[in-house]
Amino acid sequence: MMDQSKKVSFKNLIEAEYRKIMFLKFSKNFLVALIMISLSLGLIFSLTTNMTDGRSIGELSPKDIVSASMLGIDAAAMMLIIFTAILISSEFSTKLIYTSLAGTPNRKRFYYSKLMIYCLFAMIISLMVTLTTFVAGQLVLVFNGMPMASLKDHCLIQLIIGSAIMPVFYCMLTVASTFIFMSSPGGITFSFVVLLIPALVRMFPLSVQKLMMPILPQSAIHSLSGTASASSYELLGNRTSIVLLFIWIGITSAIGIFQLKRKDI
Repeated sequence: MMDQSKKVSFKNLIEAEYRKIMFLKFSKNFLVALIMISLSLGLIFSLTTNMTDGRSIGELSPKDIVSASMLGIDAAAMMLIIFTAILISSEFSTKLIYTSLAGTPNRKRFYYSKLMIYCLFAMIISLMVTLTTFVAGQLVLVFNGMPMASLKDHCLIQLIIGSAIMPVFYCMLTVASTFIFMSSPGGITFSFVVLLIPALVRMFPLSVQKLMMPILPQSAIHSLSGTASASSYELLGNRTSIVLLFIWIGITSAIGIFQLKRKDI
């Protein structure tokens, strides 16, 4: 009976978190904006390859055009970071966290309910953005009289799956980092630093890149999507990439749970 009651309680927590996300007008407006901005940026990237890649659309392969369009997923990941941090931190700023924890004394279970619902939520959003940017890329090809990219292409499938992982990972990372800092600025800053630090690492000598690049999440995501070049320190095996992403989520979640238990809230 005890195990069953725990399962029901956890289910109720998931349902409560779902309502917190989806029943707010802010959430609905933000998510519509997220999809529209991601789609718009994807179209801009695919239509301006002469400026971004130095080649016109006609000089690129169908896969390259679709890949350019799917760069809109990067924008979705950034906006999900902001959205997640704002919603979670609002419980701390409005003191709603006291009510939530009063009904759920087990703080670890409370944390995991949030992590799970935001993971599921990010998966849905990522799927929608991935599909819309992919279709947008295909439409660009059609309007330019080029053959559509084939889903029989293993590399294209790998690109789609790997790209879709990115928003989900950074959303989960933001859940953890927002609990660590217990504020939206802290959660957003941490996730953006992790997202953008590879660009900084590339400015250092190769010895530093060799040490740092293989342990950064972006290397795992680029490896899973097939965009890491063979000569790059980003290149990891699929299994290594998946393990690395889980390690990042696991370590940050452990710190987040520690903070939640330690703070007198």
